[in-house]
Amino acid sequence: MTNLIWVSLAALSLSPLPQDEPADARPRLASPVRILGGDTAIDVTVGHAAPLVMDFDGDGRRDLLVGEFGRGKFSPERLPAGVRKKWSSGFAEGKLRIYRNLGTNSAPEYSDFEYLRAGKEFASIPTT
Repeated sequence: MTNLIWVSLAALSLSPLPQDEPADARPRLASPVRILGGDTAIDVTVGHAAPLVMDFDGDGRRDLLVGEFGRGKFSPERLPAGVRKKWSSGFAEGKLRIYRNLGTNSAPEYSDFEYLRAGKEFASIPTT
């Protein structure tokens, strides 16, 4: 059986490749658009944005999650003691923005963002 698999793979690698498609037939990306959160274009002004589209709240609609870092200082008291001793420089504070989808998956409409919370406080992580 193992020899059959190797033979099949070898045969596939020797198969002729399809001809290049004409430029007109290849899929093209749409022009970029600004995504709105509420009435405002989404703009993470500090740090790098790390977007992810997923159903965050379980309502069946894909929400937009955007991680950001670089805004504010992360409190060193929140770090484990071993990390506090090892790192002498400060950390920036990383947070997660949640833009809930108020539309549909095929025509999303995102709310203004809210930060992820851990209890009553904003959830955050240290970033460098």
